Amino acid sequence: METDILGVPEQVFDSGLLVATRRFETASAVARELGAHTVEVAHTLIALARIDGGRACGLFARQGIPPDVLAAGLLGGGGPAAGTAAGASGNGRGAGALGGLPVTADLRAGFAAAADTGYVDERALLAELLPRLEPGAVDLLVGYGRVDLDAWRAEVAAARPAAEVCRADGSIDEAAFAPGARRVLAMMVAEASGLGRRQCGIAMLLHALATTPGGLLEQAFLFLRRDVRALREQTIALTGARVRGPAVSGPIPPDEPLRQTLRRAATFAASGPDPDPDTGARITERDLLAALLDTPSGLAAAFFRDIGLDLERLRRFADTYYREPTEPEPDRPDTPMSPEEAVRRLRAGLIGQESVVERLAFHVELIKRSLARGFRPDDRPRAALLLCGPSGSGKTMTARLLAEVVYGSQDDVLVFEMGQFSARESINNFIGAPPGYVGFGEGKLTNGLRDNPRRVFLFDEVEKADARVLDALLRLLDEGRIGDPAGPVREAHDAVVILTTNLGAIHSAAEAVEDDVDSVDNLIGSILAEGSTGHTAASARLRRTMEGFFRPEFLNRVDEVILYSPFGPTELRGIAENGLTRLAARLRDQLGVALTWTDEAADHIATVAWRGRPEEAARGVNRCVTAVVPGVLRLLDEADAAGRPIGAVRVRVVAGALVVGGADD
Repeated sequence: METDILGVPEQVFDSGLLVATRRFETASAVARELGAHTVEVAHTLIALARIDGGRACGLFARQGIPPDVLAAGLLGGGGPAAGTAAGASGNGRGAGALGGLPVTADLRAGFAAAADTGYVDERALLAELLPRLEPGAVDLLVGYGRVDLDAWRAEVAAARPAAEVCRADGSIDEAAFAPGARRVLAMMVAEASGLGRRQCGIAMLLHALATTPGGLLEQAFLFLRRDVRALREQTIALTGARVRGPAVSGPIPPDEPLRQTLRRAATFAASGPDPDPDTGARITERDLLAALLDTPSGLAAAFFRDIGLDLERLRRFADTYYREPTEPEPDRPDTPMSPEEAVRRLRAGLIGQESVVERLAFHVELIKRSLARGFRPDDRPRAALLLCGPSGSGKTMTARLLAEVVYGSQDDVLVFEMGQFSARESINNFIGAPPGYVGFGEGKLTNGLRDNPRRVFLFDEVEKADARVLDALLRLLDEGRIGDPAGPVREAHDAVVILTTNLGAIHSAAEAVEDDVDSVDNLIGSILAEGSTGHTAASARLRRTMEGFFRPEFLNRVDEVILYSPFGPTELRGIAENGLTRLAARLRDQLGVALTWTDEAADHIATVAWRGRPEEAARGVNRCVTAVVPGVLRLLDEADAAGRPIGAVRVRVVAGALVVGGADD
């Protein structure tokens, strides 16, 4: 049942203020102590001033006046008879009474005005009560205490108000938080969603602080030489993660205790030094920890004490050593690529793989249009593609280009070298281990989904993985989620899953005789040679080849198998141009040097790669491009040593070799 204090809903008040004043019954206690029949503004001011460390206490202390001096001056002042105060109620509760005594109209008006700010902490209440002090109290403070009331009022009014932490719909307003705290809140919501929680509580915030990679608690525990993994396991137990419900989609609001804790963190942020002039005092990770330790329920403080952590050392680390993340969040294009632009970008990046681009076009359009509208065709990942082809044919580049056109950056790729998960026990590194075992909370897949589920997950050379790892991957492809032994269910509904394989490297002799191919290169070549009329038969042979490594139910959960053709000299020449262009951009951005090249230089790189590194394909071309770099740096060093710095270099072919010289040479 919702309760009010002088007509103001209790949840609007700072929880610490309610505890310190016993729901303002200390104000009625002051009135009784002074022989008054009505609770006045001055009585409430005295009650606030008796809170050690509070704002009112600080005002009196700086003036050198104990609050009891004001109380002594008001002693025996009486006041209106009980029940005669404007709007008073004699039942001891409700809008007109405190602790069984009626209140004055000015006191009730002050509470109402403070409530209009949306959050009543001590600062907001003082800002409304000081201008409403009764004349007798004003005379005592000004006449005997030499208090400059105008200065007090100005100081309280000028104090930065605490940021509002929640929106009108009850969800957390991320704009009120600094980047480090936003990471923690995102982690909290992700963990709560995976556990099937409908609301986030204080325990979930504590768990998020403990599990945020590189966060305040992780750094503090390493600094204090405590076991971070044990901390995470204990916070998992604290959240009740052993009992999981179905994952929840959409925003997850905080419950009332957590809302009060976040408001308390906002109060700490508002009282800190040097706020950002544009964004105000944003709540930091340090403020979140301080609010947890100072929360009246005492959950976090009791938790740390129970595990034997020195709270003073923890606070000292947070205040002295920890630095909040200040790096800007990754830039994203202001206007996302249209599906047509995305296909053009794929075509420009995947030289010599026109058929691959055509097969990808459908998936790119479906993913981009459905993501833009928040539509989910099913609960599986947005796409699950098996890329099959020889090494160096562009499979990894495809994953990076898909990340760029779908999510905005080629960095939005998490790569799994599946050869690292070939042992039976590697499942503990893939999805994490149960509590008490090595690898608890350290699964690369589960933590990757936890940290950012909206990206490309690339499983390279997937045929090398252990059967248990493939079983876990099968569930991801089938349900778009996977259980984390650390507790939550991790969702991949907005992820793109890319699997790559090069079956030619381990093609069995029996299948080679049966299919008359000894490598995946020949298999793909036969498919391309047969054209559309033979495509069905060739695809069936490819499927039989893959079924030697993958179970049918695994292949059935892949949306499409896409074949990559080996590169010829023409394609390698285009790849060389792309590689030189990327190198030129890096030299321009990092060294301020312009790089150009002749057509013969690009032809030479492609020819060398074709003749000397045919098995490396595109990777061989990129290594040849990288071989240009030492010559560029040597030329720059020689020019600087001669006192003639140069701003442009050119790559040419001289006597059958690449030569780097000045742009005018």
